[in-house]
Amino acid sequence: MSQSLSSESSAHRTLSLAHLSLIASPPHQLVALAAEAGFAGVDLRLSPATPTDRVYDDNERMQLCHGLLPLLRQTGLKVWDVEIIRINERIRAEDHLPLMEAASLLGARRIKAVCDCSDPALSAALLARLAELAAPFGLTVDLEYMVFSGVKSLRAALAIVEAAAQPNLQVLVDALHWIRAGDTAADIRAAPPGRIGYVQLCDGPARGPAGREALIAEARTNRLLPGDGEFPLRALLEAMPPSCPISIEVPLLSGENPLHHARRLLAAARRVTERQEAAP
Repeated sequence: MSQSLSSESSAHRTLSLAHLSLIASPPHQLVALAAEAGFAGVDLRLSPATPTDRVYDDNERMQLCHGLLPLLRQTGLKVWDVEIIRINERIRAEDHLPLMEAASLLGARRIKAVCDCSDPALSAALLARLAELAAPFGLTVDLEYMVFSGVKSLRAALAIVEAAAQPNLQVLVDALHWIRAGDTAADIRAAPPGRIGYVQLCDGPARGPAGREALIAEARTNRLLPGDGEFPLRALLEAMPPSCPISIEVPLLSGENPLHHARRLLAAARRVTERQEAAP
């Protein structure tokens, strides 16, 4: 049985399995695999991030979440994050209340947002409204930046979050997007206190592919296990807030066994985090 998020974090950083790592696995299967592999938490994609993702109507999603509760109790696994809200010029923040309700039912602590809007002022206003709606559910909204989105760097993401000025708004740092944006550990340390929430861990070559479509393909299908590439993961983890949770996001390769993949991800993440924690 998996340990709880709070008990594991007392000794080591909490490790959660991102849904993208096993995106073909529906939520019930993902929870079971994450628990069997030894993860403390799981991130669930309950709203589509790509054109190929499963689309749930509000009733289907709530039925799914109610069905997950016995499995979560049985395994002891915690839902760390629910995704995803896409911010664009057409969004109505209130349309995402059912997703927030589902996240709250599962005991999730966070809900993830990405921004396809190129207007920083509008993005900040929309994000502020989402955060206002999420607050009564006890949810933090994490803005994830990507070089191929409307928010392309850590500095840009932090500027929008600061402009939105809501206490339950933070920025998610994904190791891949951090590297591809040219961000540094110093950029993380310079962030306003409390504005960086957690990190998604993976690895890869220092030099990324050329072109927007190639960068999207890399992010969705071609990441490496932590420690298997050239990313300065130790510097990244040292710059992050102490004991911040880590979500492991490395998509399954075709033909690989899902449980084997989940176990490899956990082992790789533990090696990286233990080396970082043991360093002077």
